[in-house]
Amino acid sequence: MDNLNVPHLIDPLGQAIPLATPVTLLGRGAECHVVIADRRASRRHAEIVCGDDPSPNPIASAGFVLRDLDSTNGVWFNGQRLSQMARLHDGDVIEIAGAAFTFRDPDATLQTTHFPKLVMDEATGDVWVDRCPVQLSAKQRGLLTLLWRRRGQVCAKDEIAAAVWPECRGDIYDYQIESLIKRLRVKLEPDAAEPFLIVNVPGRGYRLAV
Repeated sequence: MDNLNVPHLIDPLGQAIPLATPVTLLGRGAECHVVIADRRASRRHAEIVCGDDPSPNPIASAGFVLRDLDSTNGVWFNGQRLSQMARLHDGDVIEIAGAAFTFRDPDATLQTTHFPKLVMDEATGDVWVDRCPVQLSAKQRGLLTLLWRRRGQVCAKDEIAAAVWPECRGDIYDYQIESLIKRLRVKLEPDAAEPFLIVNVPGRGYRLAV
Protein backbone atom coordinates (compact mmCIF):
# COMPACT_ATOMS: atom_id res chain seq x y z
CA MET A 1 0.00 0.00 0.00
CA ASP A 2 1.28 3.45 -0.92
CA ASN A 3 1.74 5.87 1.95
CA LEU A 4 -1.08 8.42 2.10
CA ASN A 5 -0.63 11.97 3.28
CA VAL A 6 -4.32 12.42 4.10
CA PRO A 7 -6.47 10.87 6.86
CA HIS A 8 -7.76 7.48 5.75
CA LEU A 9 -9.20 4.14 6.80
CA ILE A 10 -7.39 0.82 6.48
CA ASP A 11 -9.94 -1.83 5.46
CA PRO A 12 -9.85 -5.53 6.45
CA LEU A 13 -7.74 -6.30 3.36
CA GLY A 14 -5.14 -3.68 4.25
CA GLN A 15 -6.22 -1.24 1.56
CA ALA A 16 -6.30 2.50 2.25
CA ILE A 17 -9.54 4.42 1.80
CA PRO A 18 -9.07 8.23 1.83
CA LEU A 19 -11.76 10.01 3.83
CA ALA A 20 -14.12 12.19 1.85
CA THR A 21 -14.95 15.72 2.93
CA PRO A 22 -17.09 16.84 4.55
CA VAL A 23 -18.77 13.42 5.10
CA THR A 24 -17.72 9.81 4.52
CA LEU A 25 -20.66 7.38 4.53
CA LEU A 26 -20.23 3.75 5.61
CA GLY A 27 -22.87 1.10 4.98
CA ARG A 28 -24.38 -1.49 2.66
CA GLY A 29 -25.82 1.00 0.18
CA ALA A 30 -24.12 1.55 -3.18
CA GLU A 31 -24.10 5.30 -2.53
CA CYS A 32 -21.75 4.88 0.44
CA HIS A 33 -18.10 5.82 0.17
CA VAL A 34 -17.21 2.68 2.14
CA VAL A 35 -19.46 -0.19 1.06
CA ILE A 36 -19.81 -3.07 3.53
CA ALA A 37 -21.31 -6.06 1.69
CA ASP A 38 -22.94 -7.69 4.70
CA ARG A 39 -26.68 -7.88 5.45
CA ARG A 40 -25.94 -7.04 9.09
CA ALA A 41 -24.89 -3.59 7.92
CA SER A 42 -27.57 -0.96 7.40
CA ARG A 43 -27.75 0.82 4.05
CA ARG A 44 -26.50 4.02 5.70
CA HIS A 45 -24.87 2.61 8.82
CA ALA A 46 -22.46 5.31 10.01
CA GLU A 47 -20.67 8.44 8.90
CA ILE A 48 -17.34 10.13 9.51
CA VAL A 49 -17.65 13.90 9.50
CA CYS A 50 -14.77 16.26 8.96
CA GLY A 51 -14.34 18.69 11.85
CA ASP A 52 -14.93 21.61 9.47
CA ASP A 53 -18.60 20.68 9.76
CA PRO A 54 -20.30 23.72 11.40
CA SER A 55 -21.55 21.75 14.40
CA PRO A 56 -22.15 23.44 17.76
CA ASN A 57 -20.84 20.32 19.48
CA PRO A 58 -17.23 20.95 20.65
CA ILE A 59 -16.31 17.33 19.87
CA ALA A 60 -16.85 18.08 16.20
CA SER A 61 -14.91 21.35 16.19
CA ALA A 62 -11.73 19.77 14.79
CA GLY A 63 -10.47 16.54 13.29
CA PHE A 64 -12.85 13.73 12.30
CA VAL A 65 -15.94 12.57 14.19
CA LEU A 66 -17.66 9.16 13.98
CA ARG A 67 -21.48 8.96 14.19
CA ASP A 68 -23.86 6.00 14.21
CA LEU A 69 -26.78 6.72 11.85
CA ASP A 70 -29.32 4.82 14.00
CA SER A 71 -28.13 1.53 12.54
CA THR A 72 -29.87 -1.71 13.52
CA ASN A 73 -26.78 -3.56 14.75
CA GLY A 74 -24.73 -0.64 15.95
CA VAL A 75 -21.13 0.53 15.55
CA TRP A 76 -18.26 -0.78 17.65
CA PHE A 77 -15.55 1.73 18.48
CA ASN A 78 -12.30 0.44 20.02
CA GLY A 79 -14.12 -2.64 21.27
CA GLN A 80 -17.17 -0.89 22.73
CA ARG A 81 -20.54 -0.12 21.22
CA LEU A 82 -20.75 3.51 20.14
CA SER A 83 -23.42 5.36 22.12
CA GLN A 84 -22.63 8.92 21.01
CA MET A 85 -20.41 10.71 18.53
CA ALA A 86 -16.69 10.12 19.06
CA ARG A 87 -13.63 12.08 17.98
CA LEU A 88 -11.24 9.92 15.94
CA HIS A 89 -7.56 9.60 16.78
CA ASP A 90 -4.81 7.79 14.93
CA GLY A 91 -5.11 4.03 15.50
CA ASP A 92 -8.80 3.96 16.48
CA VAL A 93 -10.68 0.87 15.27
CA ILE A 94 -14.21 1.06 13.85
CA GLU A 95 -16.14 -2.22 13.48
CA ILE A 96 -19.34 -2.58 11.46
CA ALA A 97 -20.97 -5.97 10.82
CA GLY A 98 -17.74 -7.76 11.69
CA ALA A 99 -15.60 -5.64 9.34
CA ALA A 100 -12.88 -3.69 11.15
CA PHE A 101 -11.44 -0.42 9.84
CA THR A 102 -8.45 1.37 11.36
CA PHE A 103 -8.33 5.16 11.27
CA ARG A 104 -4.97 6.63 10.28
CA ASP A 105 -4.01 10.30 10.53
CA PRO A 106 -0.55 11.10 9.08
CA ASP A 107 -0.56 14.46 10.89
CA ALA A 108 -0.53 12.66 14.25
CA THR A 109 3.04 11.50 13.66
CA LEU A 110 4.10 14.99 12.63
CA GLN A 111 2.64 16.42 15.82
CA THR A 112 4.38 13.98 18.12
CA THR A 113 7.74 14.70 16.47
CA HIS A 114 7.17 18.44 16.30
CA PHE A 115 10.33 20.42 16.97
CA PRO A 116 9.23 23.52 18.88
CA LYS A 117 10.27 26.94 17.58
CA LEU A 118 11.99 28.87 20.35
CA VAL A 119 12.59 32.63 20.14
CA MET A 120 14.23 34.79 22.81
CA ASP A 121 14.62 38.56 22.90
CA GLU A 122 17.76 39.09 24.96
CA ALA A 123 17.08 42.80 25.34
CA THR A 124 13.74 42.30 27.08
CA GLY A 125 14.08 38.72 28.28
CA ASP A 126 10.82 37.79 26.52
CA VAL A 127 10.52 34.18 25.36
CA TRP A 128 8.14 32.55 22.88
CA VAL A 129 7.62 28.91 21.97
CA ASP A 130 5.67 28.36 18.74
CA ARG A 131 4.63 32.04 18.91
CA CYS A 132 3.17 31.65 22.40
CA PRO A 133 4.72 33.74 25.21
CA VAL A 134 6.33 31.79 28.06
CA GLN A 135 6.68 33.09 31.60
CA LEU A 136 9.99 32.18 33.28
CA SER A 137 11.39 32.70 36.73
CA ALA A 138 14.59 34.73 37.13
CA LYS A 139 16.74 31.58 37.45
CA GLN A 140 15.03 29.91 34.48
CA ARG A 141 15.59 33.03 32.39
CA GLY A 142 19.24 33.19 33.46
CA LEU A 143 19.77 29.58 32.43
CA LEU A 144 18.01 30.04 29.10
CA THR A 145 19.98 33.22 28.37
CA LEU A 146 23.24 31.32 28.75
CA LEU A 147 22.04 28.43 26.61
CA TRP A 148 20.62 30.84 24.01
CA ARG A 149 23.86 32.78 23.67
CA ARG A 150 25.77 29.52 23.33
CA ARG A 151 23.10 27.69 21.33
CA GLY A 152 24.46 24.70 19.50
CA GLN A 153 27.39 24.51 21.92
CA VAL A 154 27.76 22.52 25.12
CA CYS A 155 27.52 24.51 28.37
CA ALA A 156 29.32 22.82 31.24
CA LYS A 157 27.68 22.66 34.66
CA ASP A 158 30.33 24.97 36.09
CA GLU A 159 29.41 27.58 33.49
CA ILE A 160 25.74 27.19 34.30
CA ALA A 161 26.37 27.53 38.03
CA ALA A 162 28.42 30.68 37.55
CA ALA A 163 25.88 32.29 35.23
CA VAL A 164 22.71 31.41 37.17
CA TRP A 165 23.95 31.54 40.76
CA PRO A 166 26.71 34.22 40.76
CA GLU A 167 25.94 34.98 44.40
CA CYS A 168 26.88 31.46 45.53
CA ARG A 169 30.50 31.53 44.31
CA GLY A 170 30.51 27.94 43.05
CA ASP A 171 28.68 26.23 45.93
CA ILE A 172 26.10 24.72 43.58
CA TYR A 173 25.37 21.01 43.41
CA ASP A 174 24.49 18.95 40.35
CA TYR A 175 21.00 18.23 41.64
CA GLN A 176 20.23 21.98 41.73
CA ILE A 177 21.23 22.38 38.09
CA GLU A 178 19.34 19.24 37.06
CA SER A 179 16.23 20.44 38.90
CA LEU A 180 16.38 23.82 37.15
CA ILE A 181 16.89 22.13 33.78
CA LYS A 182 13.84 19.96 34.46
CA ARG A 183 11.65 22.97 35.35
CA LEU A 184 12.80 24.87 32.26
CA ARG A 185 12.04 21.87 30.05
CA VAL A 186 8.49 21.78 31.42
CA LYS A 187 8.07 25.39 30.24
CA LEU A 188 9.62 24.93 26.78
CA GLU A 189 9.29 21.34 25.61
CA PRO A 190 6.17 19.62 24.20
CA ASP A 191 7.15 16.63 26.37
CA ALA A 192 9.67 17.33 29.13
CA ALA A 193 10.35 13.59 29.44
CA GLU A 194 11.55 13.48 25.81
CA PRO A 195 13.23 16.86 25.30
CA PHE A 196 14.02 18.28 21.87
CA LEU A 197 15.44 21.67 22.85
CA ILE A 198 17.59 21.23 25.94
CA VAL A 199 19.79 18.24 25.26
CA ASN A 200 21.88 16.45 27.87
CA VAL A 201 25.44 15.75 26.71
CA PRO A 202 26.63 13.01 29.11
CA GLY A 203 29.74 13.95 31.06
CA ARG A 204 29.91 17.42 29.53
CA GLY A 205 26.79 19.46 30.26
CA TYR A 206 23.77 20.73 28.29
CA ARG A 207 23.21 22.11 24.81
CA LEU A 208 20.37 24.16 23.35
CA ALA A 209 19.36 22.66 20.00
CA VAL A 210 17.59 25.43 18.10
